[in-house]
Amino acid sequence: MSFPYVTPRAFRAALKDRFSALVKADPRLSIDELQRQFAYDRVLARCFTGPDSAGWVLKGAGALLARLEGIARHSKDIDLYYAQQAAGTDRAVEAFLDAIDRDLGDHFRFEVTKTSALQEEAKGRRVHLDAFLGSRYAAFHVDIVVGTAMSGKPDTVPPLTPIDVDGLIRPPYRVFPMADHVADKVCAIIELHSRADGTVRVSSRVKDLVDIAIIARTQSIPGPALGTALLTGVAHRGLTLPSRFDVPDIEAWRTGYARRADDVPGQAPPFEEAIDLAHRLLDPVFAGPITATWNPNTCQWDT
Repeated sequence: MSFPYVTPRAFRAALKDRFSALVKADPRLSIDELQRQFAYDRVLARCFTGPDSAGWVLKGAGALLARLEGIARHSKDIDLYYAQQAAGTDRAVEAFLDAIDRDLGDHFRFEVTKTSALQEEAKGRRVHLDAFLGSRYAAFHVDIVVGTAMSGKPDTVPPLTPIDVDGLIRPPYRVFPMADHVADKVCAIIELHSRADGTVRVSSRVKDLVDIAIIARTQSIPGPALGTALLTGVAHRGLTLPSRFDVPDIEAWRTGYARRADDVPGQAPPFEEAIDLAHRLLDPVFAGPITATWNPNTCQWDT
């Protein structure tokens, strides 16, 4: 069926009506969030069509949200891994800019407002975008990353935003493997960062504990895959796996966790339960190779 909206204004009005109905049915949602998610989807649709589509992998909160719509926390950005072998940052950004310039017949267009180097350990660049559907529709940034540790094959999931539009090109997404997703978050929690004055800063990424707890309650994970992902992740970052899971500052993380848990559309577990889930999921794998599979229903390793 052909795309029925002749003008950007008509499509924008139709989307607003659809999103208003979703918000009315679920007050936890907001029209602004849904608009931003839809703009994300229009960017990702451009990346996952065309000659470079096999090179892109969605990471981070966006990947988790695509897997767990209505449960995972929302994000104000997109993390994209450019997985072409030996590709550098410049080539990845060039491929991304070519992708978002692609016309999918949906009346969307994107303007780059600025780019900057990523401040974290990841090698890549942050691209700030304004999305237009006639007038300005949403603003966000996309982190383009190269050289990420990925031990498994990407999974395929349906696109973000639970609406269907006749004639709209909406390809599925290639997303980071779940085991690598967990490993990436574990590494971010245990990693130390050196300051210019020679002191060391511990991780404050409380959001990663929220995600680990949600994953533990919703996802089945093969033990061998998680073990391989963790070893690959720590080797890539020059880290050492701990003997047991701990957060760097228990009181600060307890306070921060409560704030981050409020961002989750579904129900995030309390802080103490999240810590317990992380112990049950991770400590056996830290101890050595494991052949069991994580069962999210019992929150135990099934042998």
